[in-house]
Amino acid sequence: MFRKLRGIGSRGSRSSEPAPSAPATTAESEIFNPRAIYISDVRRSPTKLPRKPGIKAQSVSIMVKNAKGATNSVDLYRLLQREKDVGEFDPTGDYETDYLCDGYIYTVSFIAPPSDPGSSLGYLCLMQHVYLVLTYDASSSESWDEIAAVCDRMRSRCEDGALPFHATIIAAMDEGEGEAAVSHAEAEAFASQRGCRFVKFSPATGRGTCDAIGSLVELANRARDQYTLDKAGYAQRYKRGKAFQAVLSS
Repeated sequence: MFRKLRGIGSRGSRSSEPAPSAPATTAESEIFNPRAIYISDVRRSPTKLPRKPGIKAQSVSIMVKNAKGATNSVDLYRLLQREKDVGEFDPTGDYETDYLCDGYIYTVSFIAPPSDPGSSLGYLCLMQHVYLVLTYDASSSESWDEIAAVCDRMRSRCEDGALPFHATIIAAMDEGEGEAAVSHAEAEAFASQRGCRFVKFSPATGRGTCDAIGSLVELANRARDQYTLDKAGYAQRYKRGKAFQAVLSS
């Protein structure tokens, strides 16, 4: 669904005739798309996609924990670039990119879990929207067993079994050739029972990456007022940072 921002009309006029309508401002007349659109698609769009002026980009952190040999945070960033055919060289080494959603820009960073969570509270408190992606090689039962154990170990460190990330994805790296070592139906059921999402990515073409990351950006858009990077949001971020330390500890 699209939504239109509407201005507040005038309260009336002293004359008996209705006051003429004021010209619509840009924000009032533009229609914003609530779906997340990758920045390369924004640039290639034949029509200009509107943005809300004067609003800073919000940050989305994608924390990637991989089974041995499976896609890590840098690989996932490169798969997204590959799927969108925008090249894989990032001279900054930041491994971040942008999405447009509902007129807002979201800067998405791909990061590995901190190697020493116990001394990383300050770093963990600097993030706003944080998601976890657990990746495994669909052709290997050992890879699946490893990432399933990681997921359950993390959940066991939470009082209510709910991970502190805004959402968690379990991602099968699968070319679609032959049967998976663990059926995708079984993996999806495992994820669903633990409050996680299940997706498939192609490790060769990146297929599926853009939509999956876009779905997380859409979640962030619905939670714009949470964990804000200001003084008002610090207490929330501090409490969540402590929870991150607990689930990420070795």
